[in-house]
Amino acid sequence: MTAEVVILNREAVAIAADSAATVAGRGPKIYNTANKLFSLSTVEPVAVMIYGAGTFGPIPWETVVKEYRKAAGTKTFETVAEYAADFIDHLSDLTQHVTRDEQLERVAMTARWELEMIRDIVDDEIVAASADGTELDDSVVIERILGQIDATIDRLGRGTLVEGLSAAIVGREIGSAAPDWPGFVAAAFRGLPIDGRVVRRARVLVRTSLRLADRSPGSGGVVIAGFGESEIFPALSHYLLDGVVANRVRVRPGGHDRIDGSQSAGIYPFAQEDMVATFMDGVHPGFRVALNGFVHETITLLTEHFCDVVEDALPAAVYGQLRHAMQEARAGITDHFGNLLDEFLEHNNSGPIMSVVEVLPKEELAEMAEALVNLTSFKRRVTPGLRL
Repeated sequence: MTAEVVILNREAVAIAADSAATVAGRGPKIYNTANKLFSLSTVEPVAVMIYGAGTFGPIPWETVVKEYRKAAGTKTFETVAEYAADFIDHLSDLTQHVTRDEQLERVAMTARWELEMIRDIVDDEIVAASADGTELDDSVVIERILGQIDATIDRLGRGTLVEGLSAAIVGREIGSAAPDWPGFVAAAFRGLPIDGRVVRRARVLVRTSLRLADRSPGSGGVVIAGFGESEIFPALSHYLLDGVVANRVRVRPGGHDRIDGSQSAGIYPFAQEDMVATFMDGVHPGFRVALNGFVHETITLLTEHFCDVVEDALPAAVYGQLRHAMQEARAGITDHFGNLLDEFLEHNNSGPIMSVVEVLPKEELAEMAEALVNLTSFKRRVTPGLRL
């Protein structure tokens, strides 16, 4: 598990990362001796940090950065964003070193992963139904599979697509990676009933997934941070990467932040972000989600109970208006609670922390970045079921 953080204020940039990295391929392997921080420029104070996969195809990231520095020479850019864009463009020059077999294996891995996630969800539904004394017949199971596939396609369809990877191009790659597509789908669903509709919709799902840059388990990212030639305050740019398909780098921008007159500091976690969020907010991000869910459910139960009590005492039209008004109020109350919680956490936790980060000297900024990464790594070591 990777933990990385970038901290910016008006004086400096502090970057810290653990040493865990995944080398993609057949049976991805995790190493704990990886170097993820490199100097990107030989002229300006700009660094690059990698997370996720430990290589770009077969090429170690250290070699990728070294080749970039060799090609860039003494070239400089006005902003960090321009450095980042130039580095990402450079990756396209290296796709020649990613073999056709490696690219097709990436396609097959992504396809298998997507379909097995659907299978796991439906398997759980079958087990839950069986525990309740209901046995789902094949036609019901197939409808459950199709429902999960369509829901996933709809969700992925709202993502940002990789430029240059059309549906036609990706479709051809799927055909090359899995020429026996019905057999591939059947193997991925391992014993669950399927029909022609499942086979066809599964292909649409995989085609959609492959056109995104942050979907497969082998995805990662690149963070560029520092000072461009014309920047007196630091900035960072973030890109999401997911290997090479059809000789195209699956990449998309993840965001750009900079320190300026209106923003004097920032803390940016990458990869495993939960412990940094816990430190900043004082509560685990999952707790905030659960608490909002509990409030929404409680209000729903109260409104339903109230409506049930008064239903017989009111004319149908009045009752319908009351029910509609209470449903609208429920959503407003839930949003109001969420806003109050955010304000409380900012006032009592993240706000005071950021006020200190704004004025930290660079030495203490570096200590803070290291401490946040070590906190995440320690949590992983003492938590059952989580890999280092």
